[in-house]
Amino acid sequence: MMLMEVADEEADEEREHRRRLSPSDFEKLAIVGRGAFGEVQIVRMKGGVLNDEIYAMKRMLKEAMILKNQTGHIRAERDILTESENSWIVSLHYSFQDERNLYMVLEYLPGGDLMGLLMRENTFPEAAARQYVAEISSAIASVHALGYIHRDLKPDNILLDYAGHIKLTDLGLCKKIEHDSMTASGASSDALSVHAAGAMECEDEGKMMKQPSSRGRPTHRDRILAYSTVGTPDYVAPEVLLQQGYGMECDWWSLGIILYECLVGYTPFYADEPVTTCRKILRWQHYFEIPDNVLSAISPECVSFMQALLQGGATR
Repeated sequence: MMLMEVADEEADEEREHRRRLSPSDFEKLAIVGRGAFGEVQIVRMKGGVLNDEIYAMKRMLKEAMILKNQTGHIRAERDILTESENSWIVSLHYSFQDERNLYMVLEYLPGGDLMGLLMRENTFPEAAARQYVAEISSAIASVHALGYIHRDLKPDNILLDYAGHIKLTDLGLCKKIEHDSMTASGASSDALSVHAAGAMECEDEGKMMKQPSSRGRPTHRDRILAYSTVGTPDYVAPEVLLQQGYGMECDWWSLGIILYECLVGYTPFYADEPVTTCRKILRWQHYFEIPDNVLSAISPECVSFMQALLQGGATR
């Protein structure tokens, strides 16, 4: 009898997954974010076996995505979420469409994102930064193991579950690695590389609107409303900007920037205009500096690790 009950439950759940879904099958609870192409809602499925589950539903306007040439990014995100089944990447439960929109129903993580936590705390002690960086490192490795480069690692795209552990989201800029391509700049033989698809134009970024700062010192929390095709200026590696081909090392550079921001409170190459940020990144050895008060508060091992992420990861 127990086996029969389990079989019935599995059959019901299977039918639920096969059923053609629509937005009317979900009850909207709250809107947690809006972007260039749509919004993210917290929803609950109506009726059925899974009616107690809470999800994050990403709604994307088809017309806007076509005009901005973003359809390939959505396919890339769906493909990697379909392929991945590990604890470091948010789970995709359903995807469907109607006449106007595409929908992705994702795992809901109640802890918010790492940027929100940074905005509340400003900086982390070294022990907390060590934990987050260790988990992000494992998440990056899991993306690379699937054969992808993330290319858009930043605190906004790192979500926290109820226990404070991280998961990666927003995988639309992931790039499948071609195993027979190498960097044009002469990378090591084991670096799998790609050329940027639609590389970032920093000058265009500089024309985007940004919210005014309420602080006198530099901080990434002066939110820039940019819609770059490859990454966010503050976290992008020099080789991505050079458009000469790059590999997995660009994600480790982004991790080094995230570690710096966790400890210092802002990104190392911040500038009022994104084009200036890009120029600083291209001459990063000249501009990279850890403030004295932070340098005296963290261990030499932490400094060494941060520098290694920036110096050793990329082909420069």
